[in-house]
Amino acid sequence: MKIHTSKLTSAFLTSVMLSLLAVSAHAAVLQSAFGDPYQAIPGVAAAQSQVVYYRPGTPGQKAEPAFVYIDKEFHTGLLPGGYTVFCLAPGRHGLSAVLDDAPRYGGKRVQPGVRLEPGKTQFIRVSEAGSLEPQLVSREAAEQELAGTRRQMHVLSRATVQSCEYVKQPEVQRYTLSSDVLFGFAKSAYEDIREDGRKEFAELLRKLGRDDLQVNQIEVVGHTDPIGSVPYNDALGLRRAQTVRQLLIDSGIAPQHINARSEGSRQQVTGNCSGSRAAQIACHAPDRRVVVEVTASGEK
Repeated sequence: MKIHTSKLTSAFLTSVMLSLLAVSAHAAVLQSAFGDPYQAIPGVAAAQSQVVYYRPGTPGQKAEPAFVYIDKEFHTGLLPGGYTVFCLAPGRHGLSAVLDDAPRYGGKRVQPGVRLEPGKTQFIRVSEAGSLEPQLVSREAAEQELAGTRRQMHVLSRATVQSCEYVKQPEVQRYTLSSDVLFGFAKSAYEDIREDGRKEFAELLRKLGRDDLQVNQIEVVGHTDPIGSVPYNDALGLRRAQTVRQLLIDSGIAPQHINARSEGSRQQVTGNCSGSRAAQIACHAPDRRVVVEVTASGEK
């Protein structure tokens, strides 16, 4: 039987590397373990799917690494404040980030499946609770958490990934309006818009003019807090998005360029809020928002 010593040596070194990575978690984390700070990730070609796996926190924070596996192959060990980017062929793939996995490395044997869409970028957050199920996060919420993180650089990937083929994307500007400023709590109608809400909308129009964009499409997305049922929040988010859409039409933007939809409470930007109902309402205020996404071809 022919023995491939190079593969055995590589596998052995990888095993040693992972063990040292786990053991050294309580030692000081060198800044050389991290690369460039996070910047907005461009889109990829339709023949690929892109994944941004990240772990919120501060680079240099002491913690056990979260071993990231791709289709049962080791990719990297994410420390707090670290992220990694890779591309795969579209379709279903096994993805997981496992805490306390050494020395058995069982995470690579049992992996949840995630379907990756062609030409799309999926953001996935490491679960500090130890869940193997990938925590899928919207770009908007993920990039808030990714601010200040840095690319993880300290280990060599053993996973089969592709070099990402980036394509030039239309510019997308996002403007966030506070629902609490636009409307009273649980309100959504045109006649419910408050005076300070009209001032905030006027400021949005000034920003659109100041950014001097050649608008191709506007997506108005309504978001709610998790208080109430899912159907109720979906409907409330849509009504608020439709009201803002009408305001944009009234300002002179052609209706065929504006779409309204709701994400309900599925893209929260707050953590777990507890206490009395009043305390929860106050805590979840950032979740109640209307996001205006302007896709533009550039300057006028």
